[in-house]
Amino acid sequence: MRPQVENIQFSKKTWQTVTEHALKELAFRDSHDTTSRIENLRPCYFEEETEYKYGRQVWCFETMSRHNSSDRRSECSAMEFSIEYGLIELIQCRWFPDDKLRELWISERLDPPADAPSCCSMTKLWIYLAVLGVLFLALGWTVSLLRFLNVSI
Repeated sequence: MRPQVENIQFSKKTWQTVTEHALKELAFRDSHDTTSRIENLRPCYFEEETEYKYGRQVWCFETMSRHNSSDRRSECSAMEFSIEYGLIELIQCRWFPDDKLRELWISERLDPPADAPSCCSMTKLWIYLAVLGVLFLALGWTVSLLRFLNVSI
């Protein structure tokens, strides 16, 4: 479950930094189109920086661009930031054709599946061989002890 970010007051510097990165990404994406604009820039996830861990932020926005006089195109984007020592650094920016794909990507990044850690198959093989070896040694030691004590098997 992701925490709600609607009630968090971000500083003016944070808004400026995020807006600058969004404009740079938009300019890089639509370098030939001067009518593109950002709509609805908003935070989606916020994890505060602690003494032991860097912070994280995910921001979303939509863009409207016009390639022809009649062709309007809307795209969605998500930007992931790292907060290191109070500085906001862009980790990656991804573009999506619709909102569902963006939400899927965000949920994969922020809510990883809780799978049990699995060992490599070769590691399991070596563990089984070690256990089998210990069993054979114990069996051999038992047989040799019984022979030493002259007990018939």
